[in-house]
Amino acid sequence: MTRSNRTLNRIILFVLGIIAVLVGLTIGAGVLPAVRDAVRPYLELPRSLDVPATSLWIVAVACAVVIVLALVWVFTRGGGGTSVAVRERSGDDAVTINVALVRDVVDHELSDVRDVVGAKVDVFQVRRQRAARIRVAVRRGGDAVAVLDAVDRALAVLDRTLGRPVPVLVHLTGGTRSVLAKASRVH
Repeated sequence: MTRSNRTLNRIILFVLGIIAVLVGLTIGAGVLPAVRDAVRPYLELPRSLDVPATSLWIVAVACAVVIVLALVWVFTRGGGGTSVAVRERSGDDAVTINVALVRDVVDHELSDVRDVVGAKVDVFQVRRQRAARIRVAVRRGGDAVAVLDAVDRALAVLDRTLGRPVPVLVHLTGGTRSVLAKASRVH
């Protein structure tokens, strides 16, 4: 649910990884005799190499540029998350509903469900439309059908509260938190 292209990200990481491996092998072959001996059947490297200082600076700058571009790429990916659940505009007026309201409604509606350990709500911008992701941690051995029914009821309350339906992805989880949770409600 992000704007980044997963395939393109993986191709770029693969290419950068191959380049890093090749550069590492080349540098290692020039410094370490064991690496030079391992690479010898496939590639003949000179024993010594006289490189002008300006060329080394060019290589260093190119490496720095690649590192900076890779860092920019990594830190700008994964956008799409937003704190605004609903934004309605009518002429000059606008109403903005924060994701905290959605969290409060979902938490309130699921608080009496015995098999729910916890819920987390995130809102994402997907193709210029907001969509919510609700992750519900289900107690180990819990009734997933009952939890889904409770989530459906919570979503109906949420739709009535917001005044319109919001696209929702529901993800039931069970992990360490649900295994370690103790029954705190007795019905």
